[in-house]
Amino acid sequence: MIEVRNLRVDLPGTRGPAVDGISLSIAPGECLAIVGESGAGKSMLARTLLGLTPAGAAITADELSVNGVDVRGLGEAGWRALRGASIALVSQDALVALDPLRRVGREIAEPFEVHEKRMPRLERDQRVQRLLQRVAVPEPLLRAGQFAHELSGGLRQRALIASALAANPAILIADEPTTALDVTVQAQILRLLAELKASGIAVLLISHDLLVVAELADRIAVMQRGRFVEVAPAATLLADPQHPYTRELLAAAPSNRPRAAAAPAAPTGATPLLSARSLMKSYGRGVRAVDDVSFDLFAGGTVGIVGESGSGKTTVAKLLLGIDETDSGTVLLDDKPWSGVSESRRRARRGQIQLIHQDSLGTFDPRYSAQRILAEATGLDSAVTRAGRPARIHELFDQVELPRALLARRAQELSGGQRQRLAIARALARRPRVLVLDEPVSALDVLIQSHVLDLLATLRERMGLAMVFISHDLAVVRGLCDQVLVMKEGRVVEQGATETIFRLPQHAFTRQLLAAARLVEQA
Repeated sequence: MIEVRNLRVDLPGTRGPAVDGISLSIAPGECLAIVGESGAGKSMLARTLLGLTPAGAAITADELSVNGVDVRGLGEAGWRALRGASIALVSQDALVALDPLRRVGREIAEPFEVHEKRMPRLERDQRVQRLLQRVAVPEPLLRAGQFAHELSGGLRQRALIASALAANPAILIADEPTTALDVTVQAQILRLLAELKASGIAVLLISHDLLVVAELADRIAVMQRGRFVEVAPAATLLADPQHPYTRELLAAAPSNRPRAAAAPAAPTGATPLLSARSLMKSYGRGVRAVDDVSFDLFAGGTVGIVGESGSGKTTVAKLLLGIDETDSGTVLLDDKPWSGVSESRRRARRGQIQLIHQDSLGTFDPRYSAQRILAEATGLDSAVTRAGRPARIHELFDQVELPRALLARRAQELSGGQRQRLAIARALARRPRVLVLDEPVSALDVLIQSHVLDLLATLRERMGLAMVFISHDLAVVRGLCDQVLVMKEGRVVEQGATETIFRLPQHAFTRQLLAAARLVEQA
């Protein structure tokens, strides 16, 4: 289905090729997975196979064919005839990929409207429903009439796959198709991709998640700095990696990382830094997002909160931070009321509890340099004088292990890992005692993720920080957290010591999560 020999892609204004001497082939019904850290060239390779390279890109190859068509020198009209009909893309962020102003059914219908003659509306609608049924979307007639934002993350991803399949392509490129999904939805999407592969579709899977790769791939290509450093059958490569970089990637996978040092047990009678007592929160028409959630967090400890999308994890974070008010129940910060008090009373103490988001780039002013971002944060610390701010900014950069040469750069000029470290530095600027981290590493590749997790463990140990760590990645939670809360539909169905829950889960939903995360054998 795809034949590539000695492909090179040079981008204007960059040093060295983005893709350098790549050769690959994919047969019908085969899955080739490409893994590597951010910037390795994985997505640029995919864009080249779709005819979507940036303007000015120079592409050379000894052979470059897609579904039997030589695409070297192919014009835009030729690519339009191939895209959708021969080769299709499923991208990572379905909410961005789907048009927010069009109903899902029209979005799915677009490929066969482009590649086929006009068809009666009834036939079009029936085909859309069949496609939604093929990708196991329940109530296809209802979903076809909805907008993308009205669907869950898993349903959006299925709708995107239905759109990709609309014109019956022979090749499917899946670029990080499960990164933003919780473990149960991720398992469902992987099963769907496996069914498509079994039907004869060739799949090119791009991922930084080696567990995903192990689930689906027949062969794995490891990419570093634009080149394949190792290509082998999946089972062989995962069991006996030959290249040092492949071994580094495998060692950085959350399930292979050593557990962080456990926090020392709180002394008898110690006061928790953060307490949640019977938290309740409803939205809209009585939809209960959080239902009777309670836990204690002590200095140096880390509580992990896991569960499916929509289980209430982020709502708990908002209640802990005082962003939303509880309907009932209490949050205590350092044994003093934090919920149910006025914002003016909270403002003086807000530095004690800080948030780190999943999307750090979206939280930074794009006009500001890293230095100005931290200057603004340190300006809220009454212990730092104006004259003392430069030294404090340098101290923060050192704490998160960022080189000071990056101080003059804007956030968009930093890598994903550097931006997340900057977000941590900004949170530390007010000398917090509690950090609330909402999916802080889910968008990072495994190597950068590993470095950020090591940094968090070090900060916890050195500074005695307490952390609430929200994640859909159970392997990450197992490696970092002392206690775990498992949430389902707003309620905590199981909580306790991390290793106890992972080894001896008591609730059926916990066992389901562990199975979906492929951690059953370890549990």
